[in-house]
Amino acid sequence: MLITPMSEPTNGWQRFFSNGFRPLFLVCALQALVMMLVWLLYLGGQGVLNAPESWGAIAWHGHEMLFGFVGAAVGGFLLAAVSKWTGRPPVGGLPLICLTLLWLAGRAVTWGGVDNGALLVVANTGYWVLLCVLIGREVLAGGNRRNLVVVAALAVMMLFSLMFQLGWVDRIHLLESQVLMIALLISLIGGRITPAFTRNWLMRRQAAPERMPAGFGAVDKAAVVSSVLATLTWIVQIPALLSGSLLLLAGVAQLVRLARWRGFGSFGEPLLFSLHLGYSWVGLGFILLGLSQFTSGVPVSAGIHALGVGAMAGMILAVAARAALGHTNRELKAGRLMSFAFLTIHLAALVRVLAALLPSLSMMLIMLAGTLWLIAFALFALRYVPILIGPEESLSAALKREKAKMSARPQS
Repeated sequence: MLITPMSEPTNGWQRFFSNGFRPLFLVCALQALVMMLVWLLYLGGQGVLNAPESWGAIAWHGHEMLFGFVGAAVGGFLLAAVSKWTGRPPVGGLPLICLTLLWLAGRAVTWGGVDNGALLVVANTGYWVLLCVLIGREVLAGGNRRNLVVVAALAVMMLFSLMFQLGWVDRIHLLESQVLMIALLISLIGGRITPAFTRNWLMRRQAAPERMPAGFGAVDKAAVVSSVLATLTWIVQIPALLSGSLLLLAGVAQLVRLARWRGFGSFGEPLLFSLHLGYSWVGLGFILLGLSQFTSGVPVSAGIHALGVGAMAGMILAVAARAALGHTNRELKAGRLMSFAFLTIHLAALVRVLAALLPSLSMMLIMLAGTLWLIAFALFALRYVPILIGPEESLSAALKREKAKMSARPQS
């Protein structure tokens, strides 16, 4: 498929499909709201799920969370980021329209109760196939071979989607494996952008060298390698003693890695600190999953939801908020609405983990966590839907803003 860069948008539709973050972050937010509302109504006995008959309710929930909600977020971020990685124009126009329509088709067949393997594969797995092709093409065309590992991760998720639609393996175990694959993607990409953004922010504030994030080194390598090994042992279902030990090791290594990025120095800027907070759930989630292999007091769902709500949803809000501002030439400031959204989503993660650890209070806490989730994404939608569908801020206005900030800064 040929991808031709779009000229300057001449109308709202061209603008909307000029960069992947616009349509995919929008449907991501809508999916987060509608999916969770339907799920809470179902759990409360006030609604029904029209899911494919062979799936079951939990598989539907997991699929729509990981392949629907997270899938749209991954696509939106990578399509915007790959343009920066390669220096090529953003993927837009017809390829992006097709990708968005495939994502919508996936929701239609999944929510419509279609239990036809071929239709499920075309719609749901088709989205991952096209996303993998688009990202892979841009990486190769730009000579950006460093990011072929991202294409490989997308290919694995594409395979997982195929296996899920066709029921080739236990669907619940596959969903757990998908959670760990996405956590690895956060470790790879979040492990680049979080310290880099923190370093840039601290440099602009003329912070002392000892306050700067540590560079990539042995600790980072240990965290990534141990996380990869832990994920592999979980996927292939190695005995609990080994997989649990590797998960604990990976979790500790990820938290040590995070501590070296000097995140508390960015506490005053929620748009940045939220990246650190989201990444912290990667380490916590691995530790909880590791503990689940040694004691019945820590169920698997505690670790899965630490990763699913804390790491994934937390990082999605942080990255989507930042990317939407940056790609539309707006000031990188969270503002009150998003600051409260960040707080609310991490409270949702904490409450959902407690729901797994406290069975006697489970349903009440699940409903509370879901409500907090809805508040977080409603705030995101309120703040960002106008940005996603509206025009960019002019470059001249952005330059004036930056000059004003520089002139207002005290001179050393």
